[in-house]
Amino acid sequence: MDLSGLVEKVARSVVGVAARGVGAVGEGFGSAFAIDRGVYATAYHVVAQAGEVALITPEGEVADAVVAAADPAEDLAILYSDLYAVPLSLGSALRLRVGQGVVAVGFPLALLDKPTATFGIVSAVGRSLRAGDRFFEYLVQTDAAINPGNSGGPLVNLSGEAVGVCSAVIAGAQGLGFAVPIDLVRIMYQMVKRYGRYVRPALGVYVVALNKALKALYGLPTDRGLLVVDVVPSSPAEEMGIARGDILTKVDGREVANVFELRLLIGEALIQGRTPRIEVIRGGRRIEL
Repeated sequence: MDLSGLVEKVARSVVGVAARGVGAVGEGFGSAFAIDRGVYATAYHVVAQAGEVALITPEGEVADAVVAAADPAEDLAILYSDLYAVPLSLGSALRLRVGQGVVAVGFPLALLDKPTATFGIVSAVGRSLRAGDRFFEYLVQTDAAINPGNSGGPLVNLSGEAVGVCSAVIAGAQGLGFAVPIDLVRIMYQMVKRYGRYVRPALGVYVVALNKALKALYGLPTDRGLLVVDVVPSSPAEEMGIARGDILTKVDGREVANVFELRLLIGEALIQGRTPRIEVIRGGRRIEL
């Protein structure tokens, strides 16, 4: 399989990131990729301690960048810069399938002469794991090598669409790499364009994704949706009237099967500046809140 054309095309969108810490001696390095003109996605931990951020191309172009938005909980950040790179097409992690081929592109170990590409398959979708004091949900797991310096670079499908942001800070085991779903980058950037800052989608519920086993075990009326096990006091969910024992089935008429889909749909409503319509099953009846 010859992926040279794909890699050459994707590499035009990828830049190096040099982050100088406040009062620090030396610099940290990572990768980023263009998602719009002068707009770049990267991993939050690459720029977390940075006082100054610069973007660098293999051709020697250097430009300052500012952190326009950051989400430490998802290890994502968006940078603005005058440096131009070709924006990369954004796909969706929701459409990925286990066994599908993917390529990670970036600058591992601060090797900035040219981007490095590693090939692998999607090993799992929707992986949850803990890294330090953070808990990540719906990660894309791959056997494509992701090393320090790759963080912030794109994980792309074989159509050249970004499906994730590589994160070397999320270490699992040897031979495993993880990427944050690109869908969260899309939501983050749209939030910044609408509100001038990042507004993190949060409904305020603790839920469990249903399946046939849980339906049979607890005698539930459906095996699809999210069972509400608790509601955060004074949260949007409590204000909407969502209660423990409710089964969330749809948001704005679209079915939800996991927490990730719920967050995306809540985010889409926020971007449009409206309150989402949430359908729940309560006491055997379907009601809309």
